[in-house]
Amino acid sequence: MIFLKMLAGFLLGAIAGAALALALSLAAQEIFNISQMEGAYAMGVVFFYMPLGAVIGGIIGAAWTAMRRKRPS
Repeated sequence: MIFLKMLAGFLLGAIAGAALALALSLAAQEIFNISQMEGAYAMGVVFFYMPLGAVIGGIIGAAWTAMRRKRPS
């Protein structure tokens, strides 16, 4: 049962992490006036920053779920 809860935490964290990475990347593009020449920045966001955010968010989500389990009721 704990495995399924941690898996759910990982999946929710991965989705949230990817969405946060996308939002921060779009904000950075506007703030720092990053060029959109030939879609290079968009490719970097989709194929590097979003997966990185998903992995980090998934690890944080799974760890948070595991730590919630250890609290005394």
